[in-house]
Amino acid sequence: MTASLRKRDRAREYLIGLIEARAVGQAIPSERQLSTELGISRPTLRAVVDDLIRDGWLVREHGRGMFVGSPKIVQEIVGGPTSRGAAYPLAPGTWTSRVLDHVVIPAGMTLGSRLRVTSGTPVLRISRQRFVDGEAISVETIHVLDSLVPGIDLGALESGSFYGLLRDRYGVVPTDAEQVHEAAAASAAEAALLGVAEGAPVLVLERVARDQYGRVFEFTRAVYRSDRYRVTTQLSLSSGSGGSVAAEVEHAHEWGGGDTVDHDA
Repeated sequence: MTASLRKRDRAREYLIGLIEARAVGQAIPSERQLSTELGISRPTLRAVVDDLIRDGWLVREHGRGMFVGSPKIVQEIVGGPTSRGAAYPLAPGTWTSRVLDHVVIPAGMTLGSRLRVTSGTPVLRISRQRFVDGEAISVETIHVLDSLVPGIDLGALESGSFYGLLRDRYGVVPTDAEQVHEAAAASAAEAALLGVAEGAPVLVLERVARDQYGRVFEFTRAVYRSDRYRVTTQLSLSSGSGGSVAAEVEHAHEWGGGDTVDHDA
């Protein structure tokens, strides 16, 4: 390990100690003061601070200083680019849900195309708010073929896993999905449910999921607070020579094992 890396590790440990000893919103010493205390250069310290800001540990306010923030919830996903049914671990914290609305609607052209059904096919639309340790993290709208979930227990969607319910009660086993992730601005309704300002940056996920028979059974759109949620993906990319390359990509998403897609779905 180089001297520069050792200094950065030491600075990070020191800063995290300061953060853990303070409440959210409390100030920490200035970069100039910390640089002097730790005996490291300002650029080295700033690199560590920038990492902690990215992860949500710190918040920098221009002209005011640095303050303790709320660390982002990290969902770690490990799997190969061609794996099917990969199990993803549940992100830290206690996940709960609140069903906002549910209604059976006829699929239109767009929804029918996503679910691979004809227009007019009955689709159950469920909107719910997701929380981690009581804090609103996401709002999602699930579309599932109504014929697959007769008499669905909405209470189970608030206290447990959507995918677990599909497996245990209906024999629908989610195996793989296609997802699109993008940045967006929170609408007025989304902002109110997430506890952020209208127009605040959010992470949007749209997913189409298939079951063990290759049948498309779900289309979901989920909106996450970008200041509180991050996903780290570790990919093992096989090369022609049999070697592998490890890659790490950050994006917004949930699906699988813990039921990520709806966060444990």
